[in-house]
Parts: sequence; C-alpha cells; structure tokens
Amino acid sequence: MNSYSGRLIFVTDPICSWCWAILPEMFKIQAKLRQKLSFELKCAGLQVGSQQPLTDEKSTQLINLWQQVAETTGQQFAMSLPADRSFIYHSELACRTVQIARDLLNAEPWDLFHRLQESFYLGCRNIGDLEELYNIIEPMGISHSEFLKCISSDQIVSRTRLEFDWCSKLETQALPALFLNTGSGPQVVCGGFATAEYLVPEITGRLTTR
Repeated sequence: MNSYSGRLIFVTDPICSWCWAILPEMFKIQAKLRQKLSFELKCAGLQVGSQQPLTDEKSTQLINLWQQVAETTGQQFAMSLPADRSFIYHSELACRTVQIARDLLNAEPWDLFHRLQESFYLGCRNIGDLEELYNIIEPMGISHSEFLKCISSDQIVSRTRLEFDWCSKLETQALPALFLNTGSGPQVVCGGFATAEYLVPEITGRLTTR
C-alpha cells in the first residue's frame, strides 16, 4: 500500500479549454509522482445556470480562445462547436456525470473526465445532452435507466453543487488550478496552464521541504 506524502487537487471543468490543454500534463505528473501523491479531481462548474444558446458573437469568441489555447499549448481542438441545435454552453450535467462515475469506481474518474473533454473538444459532441453523456459513461456498466435516475437525483445534484461551492471557496483566479495539501490545507501550486516539466520539480520541492 502506498504511503502518500500529500494530495494534489486538480480544480477543473469539462468545458474549460485550458483544462483540456493541461490534462496531458496532469497524466504525466501522475506517472511521475503516483508513489508520493494521491490525486483528486474537483469540478468547479462553468456557465452553470445558462439556459440560452450561444450567440454568434459568443461562439466566435469561444473559437478564438480555443485557437489561442492550441497555439500556446499544442493541444488539439476540432475548432467547432456541437451542431446540435439544443446545445447550451454549460457544464452542470457533465459534472454530475463525473459524480456518478466516481460512485461507480469508488475512485476518481480520470478516464471518464478525459472522455468528456475529448468528446467535446475533438468530437464536437454536446456533453450537455443526456444521451451523449450516457454514451460516454455506458462502458462503465451503468444502465440507461439507472443513469437517468441518478443524474436527476437529489443526492447527485446536491453533491455536484457542493463541489462547485468547495471550489469557489478556494478563490481560484483561473481554471485549471492545482492545489497541494500536505496536511495543512490546500495550498496553491498554480492557476492556469503549466507544463509537467515545471510542475513536477515544483511539487516535489514542496514535498521534501514541508
């Protein structure tokens, strides 16, 4: 059994483009430091409560942001929003799906989170649509009826929104954000994009000097 020196908390969101860019770096950090750290995934929620489709202006702004992220980080984007007319740019249902997957695994659902972001940013899929979300989570063994029951349940809704509140109380200045907890509460490591090349020695240094 591993004896961890701390917990690395990844504050993120399924529709955060900078979070999609840093995710490969997170997997590199996990590969390097999995013997020293446990890794937590926290969804902050973006555009929660949005009920209207994006305007043409907002859609253009979003694509322009993705182009900037791609140029800065090298991450791939399809550079296209979902064609689904019902698409609304918000993440709550995707974040609830993360909660359901966490229960199914009894562990952090990193692969499921990756599939959500990949479906949105490369597949141009509407991850605010229940059928799309079920297609993503189905390989984990949940039935369609059970998924629909869970995603609208008071328990999943409450836990998702409590996670939003928890992230908000950290007063993150940007997503993604990384926090290291070595026993005295979460301490910020970075806010925004950073590479594993920078982050691994930064985190390791904090572990060895605590």
